[in-house]
Amino acid sequence: MSYKTDLSTLETLAARLPFSIDESHRVNEAFVAYMCHDRIEDKRLVDLWTYCYVRRYFLIKFIREARYQASELDQIVEKAYRKVEHARPGIIHHDRYAQWVSVVCRNMYVNFVARRRALVTLPPEEIPELAPEERDADVNAAALHTSLIHAIESLPPFLRSTARMRFVENLSNEEIARIIGKRSGTVRAYVHKICKRFREDRQLCAWADRVYRR
Repeated sequence: MSYKTDLSTLETLAARLPFSIDESHRVNEAFVAYMCHDRIEDKRLVDLWTYCYVRRYFLIKFIREARYQASELDQIVEKAYRKVEHARPGIIHHDRYAQWVSVVCRNMYVNFVARRRALVTLPPEEIPELAPEERDADVNAAALHTSLIHAIESLPPFLRSTARMRFVENLSNEEIARIIGKRSGTVRAYVHKICKRFREDRQLCAWADRVYRR
């Protein structure tokens, strides 16, 4: 099965949810209900959304990086899902579950890429330490990512999935158009609306201008 066929199958599975994968406020409400009442139906809903989100997150990454193997996709999805499942009882802010899962996936992907690169290029003992300025760059990137996620969450629902795919998953307008079933021009109009909103955030302003011109 190809990655894009897998994505189509995943969308069929996600259609069983009473909300879209990117409706974070609805996801958070479902998780709050699960943690408060511990009902089996709430758990099934949270589990289904978690699996769909985690698999879509890594599937889109793997579509972009053709050099990764399908077996690696299955392994990282399984590992991420189990990590979320194991750690979520300890979440303090139940109304931020969707955002927390997003951060878990992002961190796991960053670690996966770093480990894979190290295995391919250098033995572990030869991996260089980051210079102070590089560590500072990582801190700035993390702050930017946090601002970006918050900005996406504040968008109208019909723009959130496009914003996430364009600015978090780094997909092209053409790739997004194929995934959401819209014309490329429509996606470009969505991106324009999104960037216009991002420019209201001082930290995202210059970055949004630079990305939109690509």
